[in-house]
Formats: sequence, structure tokens, C-alpha cells
Amino acid sequence: MSTGRLAGCAALVLLTASGAAAQEVRVAVTPDTVTVGDVFHAAIRVEVPPGFRLEPPDSLPVSGDVENAGRRIGRSEPIEGGGERVTLAYPLTAWRPGPVELPALALRLVGPGEEAQTLNVRLPAAVVRSVLPADTTGVEPRPLKDVLGADRVLWPLLLALALALLAAAALSHWLRRRRAVSEPALAAGLPPRERALAALDRARRLGLLEAGEVKAFYTLIADAVREYLEAVEPRWGRDLTTSELLALLAGEMDESQRERLGEVLHAADLVKFARRRPDASVAIAEWQAARDWVASFERPLAGAGVAAEAERAEPNPEGP
Repeated sequence: MSTGRLAGCAALVLLTASGAAAQEVRVAVTPDTVTVGDVFHAAIRVEVPPGFRLEPPDSLPVSGDVENAGRRIGRSEPIEGGGERVTLAYPLTAWRPGPVELPALALRLVGPGEEAQTLNVRLPAAVVRSVLPADTTGVEPRPLKDVLGADRVLWPLLLALALALLAAAALSHWLRRRRAVSEPALAAGLPPRERALAALDRARRLGLLEAGEVKAFYTLIADAVREYLEAVEPRWGRDLTTSELLALLAGEMDESQRERLGEVLHAADLVKFARRRPDASVAIAEWQAARDWVASFERPLAGAGVAAEAERAEPNPEGP
């Protein structure tokens, strides 16, 4: 901590103790001239004799236009012959220009086996400058700005506000009707394939790619394909993960169809769960792949899977 230049005011305080010990106290205010609101320090340096302990207060007892601006700063260093030199600094702020008188500081000095003594240290004054220029005679205040008052006619403003609200409501209603007309709900009675194709076409028309909503676009693709599979065969339901579904489809679906389906679903999973961000051309190609798969998928006959299982079964040597 830097206490600046120790100035002007110095006092020698004598304390009656064992062996008539003396304490030298120096005080200063640094800087001695500040601007309103700036922080300055009241600094005290005390030489404490051997065997004694200094107990300073945590802050100065200031009031009014002067405030403590932080915690006390302290430093101690040994001196020749024993004892220590204690330097204290109290940060302060003043809010009124002019000379500022600081209160006296009471320092307790505690010696071995004796009653504590009090050193009343008088602090020098500080000079506080105003933030305003020295000469304000040529300064003229600005005229008052025009504001809404009691003599104002408010009905034009209220009418304009009402018209704006009506226009906003009409625009919102028109947009809702346009969306409802352009994107009708999918008919519940459509066959599974037609319903899935309609859902995929709707995902493309929504303009999600153009709006940067890549995850929402792939979610609609995956939902359309998985709903189609569940409608074709309930065992292929959406409660299965992609890996579980593809494992179940082994032997129940043509291998090339299963591989193409896996490419479609894995691409969507990477976007939904792994933050994959394909560009628009790749996304459209993968949407087209999903649509082509739905349009071309033909489920094998129900007995085909059973026959395949029978062929893989081991023959019974004992016969029926």
C-alpha cells in the first residue's frame, strides 16, 4: 500500500508506560485535493515500542457528506531496537466540495500487564473540488422539451393505436386461415402408404429447410416412415429404436430394402441426436430417398418368413 507523501502535520504523543516509552505518529491525506466522488486515503504511521500491540478501528467515524469507501488497509514492518512500524490507510469519499474536516482517530495501544491506552490522532483536512466548471455564469439551461400534458388532444393517438391493433389482429387471422387452407390435416381414412407419402410431401412444403429448421425437417421424415411401418406391421412399432427395428426386420424384409431403410433412419437419427447439420441439397436427397422407399416398399407374403424359418430349422432324425 502506498500512503503517498507524508505531509504537514506531525505530532509526538507521549505515553506513560514502563520505562517511559514514546510513540511517533505521522498523518497525511493522499491525495490532499480530490474531486467530488473520488476515493482518497487518510494515512497514519505509528512506531510501536517493543512489547506493545496497536489495535486500530476498522473504519473512521465519519458522517454526513463523507463516507468510508472500503476496508482499512494495513502494513507492519520491524524497526531497529525492537518494536514495529504500523502504517494504516482508510479509504474515504466526499460528496460536497470545499474543505473536509476529518474526525480524530482513536488508536488503542495495549502493553504487557498494563491497562490499554488510547492515542487520539488528529487527521488533516482534505480539499474537495466540484465536478462543475469554475465559472457557470455563461451557462444557460436548455429549454423544456415538448411533452404530453393535460392540454394535449389524445384521441388521434388513441385512434391510431386502435387501428394498429385491428390491423395486427386481421393479419394474424389471415395468416392462420392461409395456413389452414394450404396445409390441411391428413385424412384419417387414407391407406398407410398414401398417408406416409402425404406426410413427407407436407414436410417438404413447410419450408423448414429454408427457415434453417433442419432438425424439425428430419423429425417429420422419421415420423412419417416409422408411422408407415407401424401401420403395416404393429410389431415394427415406434417404441423400438432404429437398431432394434433393423434387427427385427432381418429375415422379414428384403435385405436391400432393409439397408435402404437403415440409411434413411440413421441419417435422421444423426440430425436429431448427434447435431448433424447437412446442407439443403443433401437434406432434399435424403428426403427423396425416404419417399422413394415408402413408395416402393412391398411387404413379403406372410408365409415367406415362416418358410424361411422352417428351412433354417434342424431336421428331426427321429421323424414325426
